[in-house]
Amino acid sequence: MSSASGSRVVVTGATGNVGTSVVRLLSEDPEVASVRGLARRIPDWSPPKTEWAAVDVSSEQAPLAAEFEGADAVIHLAWAFQPTHDPATTWRTNVL
Repeated sequence: MSSASGSRVVVTGATGNVGTSVVRLLSEDPEVASVRGLARRIPDWSPPKTEWAAVDVSSEQAPLAAEFEGADAVIHLAWAFQPTHDPATTWRTNVL
């Protein structure tokens, strides 16, 4: 939860084209205390105030509730790489 020291923000798809910029900007924001980046693989770079978790949001076993707990905001940027004709798969990835 937010405190006098700032907000906690979780970013899904944090290593994608948009996600990398969002994570960097959030890490520079004095009103943001911490950034939790969720991605399939943990990157080899890490801006200040940023922690990472390897999470595949398309997996039914993804621990999303635990990752989102205590967050003041969630920025959902994850998406499936390959288009799918399975509505359930699309829904699971794109609607959290």
